[in-house]
Amino acid sequence: MKPSKIAIIGAGAVGSTTTYAILVKNIAAEIVLIDIDQVRCTGEVLDLSDALSFHRSSSIRIGLADDAKDADIIVIAAGIPQKQGQSRVELVNKNRDIITSVMKSITPVKPDAIIIMVTNPVDVMTLHAQRLANIPHTQVIGSGTMLDSKRVGVMLAEALDVSERSVNAYILGEHGDTQFPAWSLAYVGCVPLLEYPGIDQKTLDTIAESVRNKAYEIIKCKGATFFGIASCVAALCECILFNQRLIVPVSTYIEKFDVCLSMPIVLGTRGIDRRVKISLNDEEKKLLEISAQTLKAVSN
Repeated sequence: MKPSKIAIIGAGAVGSTTTYAILVKNIAAEIVLIDIDQVRCTGEVLDLSDALSFHRSSSIRIGLADDAKDADIIVIAAGIPQKQGQSRVELVNKNRDIITSVMKSITPVKPDAIIIMVTNPVDVMTLHAQRLANIPHTQVIGSGTMLDSKRVGVMLAEALDVSERSVNAYILGEHGDTQFPAWSLAYVGCVPLLEYPGIDQKTLDTIAESVRNKAYEIIKCKGATFFGIASCVAALCECILFNQRLIVPVSTYIEKFDVCLSMPIVLGTRGIDRRVKISLNDEEKKLLEISAQTLKAVSN
């Protein structure tokens, strides 16, 4: 495998923590952190270089926008963070301008580069980046509901007293208030979740609400979320660089709705290899439609 380079744009809490998570995984030969605030970025790189002494297989440096043009993966975490009481879609206008500036500064990127959008509202920003990038939309993804899906898996495992690795469940749609759990597709081991002993609708409703509101709860307590999403993005980078071909729910373009939202896809070195065909029940189809229409209203 050739030496890999990851460029991370945005040295705020999410960007710097993502850099650390990638560094700890030792998955890239070179990590470049880029931010318009050069002083802040320098401080983060100096601090991260201390951590690097315990994880010697990578290198890290401060960079400029041009340094992203030849990166294998470009993680975009630049933008205004979500505040307490604020929905993700309220961030649209300010962050759209920021992403426009970022994309103009880094394009053209290398033809086989993969762009991972983290900036919220991630579905809207992913679509915006796809329109500005000079690469196929299958190479521009958003972190989407991958973290939400991990959350639901952990909560189900706790409720059923099994390992989280035995639970396969997805949150689909918007990464936000209209997201929904696809319970009809969920499995515990080889047993459909809805047939698993001890599960009931009240428990499922409680879990779905907890997952949907967890980010708001974290923001209320500490002002921002970053450890979970950093780990999520590091896992996506690892999947891409090592062509793991995992089935993950990430934000991707759905032609039927003309928006980006999260659906299960096969992820590898080429980005999205293909979408996984799924059969939602009637209620879930309605929830997906609602999610798509909500995003459509703010995506254009």
